[in-house]
Amino acid sequence: MNYSSLALLLIPFSLFAAESEVNSNLFHNLTDDMSTIAQTAKDQRANIDYLPFIMTVFDGEELAHAGASSLKEALSLAAGVNIASDNLSLFNPVFRGSNPVAYGQSKLIVDGIEVNDLFFDGYTAYLSMPIDMIKRIEIVRGPGSYSDGHSGYAGSIVVTTYKGEAPADGVSRWFASAGTYGTKKAGVSYATRDDDFSFAADLYTVHDSLSLTYGLDGLSNNLLGAPNAHLARSGDAPAATDATMLSASLSKGAFFADGRLSTYRHGSGGGINYALASEGDHYNIDQWQIRAGAHYNINSFSGTLQAAVIQDSFTSHQLLAPAGLRLPSLTPPTTIVTYPDGFYGIHEAFIRTYRINNTLAGSLLGGDTTFGISGSWSNVTSEKTITTDRDSGTGMTDYSTTLPFFNPKGSINNLTAYMTYEKVISPSLTGYGSLTIDRRNGISPQVDPRIAAVYAIDPANLIKFSISRAHRNPSWQEMFTLNNKARWGNPDLLPETVMAYETQFIHQFETDHTLSVNLFHLNNNNQIYLQYNTSLARYEYVNGSKSTIQGIEGEWRKRYDATTFYAAYTHIWAEDGNGVTLANAPSDTARGFITHSLNENWFGSLAGRWQNKIPRAATDTRNDMKAIGIVDTSIGYKLPYLNSEIQFTLKNIFDEKELYPSPPNTYDGDYPSTGRAFMATLRGTF
Repeated sequence: MNYSSLALLLIPFSLFAAESEVNSNLFHNLTDDMSTIAQTAKDQRANIDYLPFIMTVFDGEELAHAGASSLKEALSLAAGVNIASDNLSLFNPVFRGSNPVAYGQSKLIVDGIEVNDLFFDGYTAYLSMPIDMIKRIEIVRGPGSYSDGHSGYAGSIVVTTYKGEAPADGVSRWFASAGTYGTKKAGVSYATRDDDFSFAADLYTVHDSLSLTYGLDGLSNNLLGAPNAHLARSGDAPAATDATMLSASLSKGAFFADGRLSTYRHGSGGGINYALASEGDHYNIDQWQIRAGAHYNINSFSGTLQAAVIQDSFTSHQLLAPAGLRLPSLTPPTTIVTYPDGFYGIHEAFIRTYRINNTLAGSLLGGDTTFGISGSWSNVTSEKTITTDRDSGTGMTDYSTTLPFFNPKGSINNLTAYMTYEKVISPSLTGYGSLTIDRRNGISPQVDPRIAAVYAIDPANLIKFSISRAHRNPSWQEMFTLNNKARWGNPDLLPETVMAYETQFIHQFETDHTLSVNLFHLNNNNQIYLQYNTSLARYEYVNGSKSTIQGIEGEWRKRYDATTFYAAYTHIWAEDGNGVTLANAPSDTARGFITHSLNENWFGSLAGRWQNKIPRAATDTRNDMKAIGIVDTSIGYKLPYLNSEIQFTLKNIFDEKELYPSPPNTYDGDYPSTGRAFMATLRGTF
């Protein structure tokens, strides 16, 4: 099955032989002026190949027809991106194997606004965003992003919703889906414009009743002490999702304002402390943002001043350890306390961030430049830690001040200044440079330069070069988590850093037919990971991990009138700085899809992804994770008289068992995922 799914992804390459001559209208819509092309690329998100980034762009509609139902599923089809997970089923897109055990490796920008949460520095809640809300996804691999002020450490994902880029006539959209595991989704987007006034809003909700089957939990490996090892459990655990997101934006003349509210509730799966979750156990990652600002002009420069308020929260209500647990009491004289009903915990944290940002863009010294400065101030607004009484083993006691689950006095202050400069050096060469200076709390400023160039050998062949340095600041969880033996924070952590060297060759057979190959070399240092402290019997966040990742990646795209092909292959050589193969990163991945319109009403698709075996850490005695291939298919029918269409999708046709690697000495088995699933979607416009 694995080899057949890989072969499926390679079938489209055989079509190269069928195309014997270059289309005579090659680049009929382009000019030889690199400045004009690059500006069109930035303004209209067209001719993206001419931008100084290694990137892939997908239309939401083509991804929907390929069978992707969410942002997470869409990213799993992109070159160089793998999805990792953890004991709580938090999801993390991993770019080219870069530190798969840490969040924050990439930035997610939705309609121009960064949405990474402060607690984890991830965006799990947004990965459930239905594909039917998304107009376009732009994936930048490697440091940098061409959304001003955002610089991903390993990559950036720029999502534009239908609300965020509505046409002048204000076409609105809706969809509804239902499928396996009790899945239900629905959403709507609306936009209107009148002269210099515009208003847009969208809303979606996602629900499922998923549960997943786990092997023996971490108690079997003495994570809560040898006397409790016999309490280890296996079996089904709650992994259901309830997510709702509402956003709105308006503008009048130079003034604009927008807001977004996201609620995300998920079953606790493998449990916060690696103890299997029970029925009803869940956590919430909620976020709201409010932003307002104005555009202005200074001579030939245009500026934007904006201020924002963001609130991130993490709450957890769950049984942290089963009935019969035995632990030492807190109050002397120390005795052994038995918990007849188990150890239950209520943990809630709310963090408020105030942010101000100003950018100024215009022409300088014959090139296009942008200057920006931003500041943010984040503090705890409330914290709650209520657990089963630690002295009696029964009843609930408030430990918010004596044993908080994270430091209630923690704070993060960031000041960032950046500039970008782009200049056409000749009709065939464009140069690009950027510099970011970032200062967090008392840590020494991080200086991240980037230089890049795009060279047109001729109208059909491009070469890109880039050298960049980037960093990732530690998240709130990594710095301030307390009183949790599974993860203990370290406020003295330093940022992770990477030096990236990249080049890409792009050949355009015709306007909608391209082949690209890129080479990359990444040196990662000071990466953050959990290390077991034997004397304190706990896992602590520390700096020290490093890796060298180099590889080659190829992408091919072809659009006929009725058919679209996409195929990608990535191979990496990665080691941990000590000559040992990098853990948790497959060396070979392939993915792709074919969509085809059978006639004016019927359309169908075939999509697949494959990866070879995943190596374990050097200290992990378990066998490597096996190679896996997943194939999806869908068929749809258009209903033009209702301005709508219906689509049926079968995910994971062959019911492959997909797993996510668990850390050593926690769960003996790996974290489970879903199997074969069916989805029916009705979508339309009004």
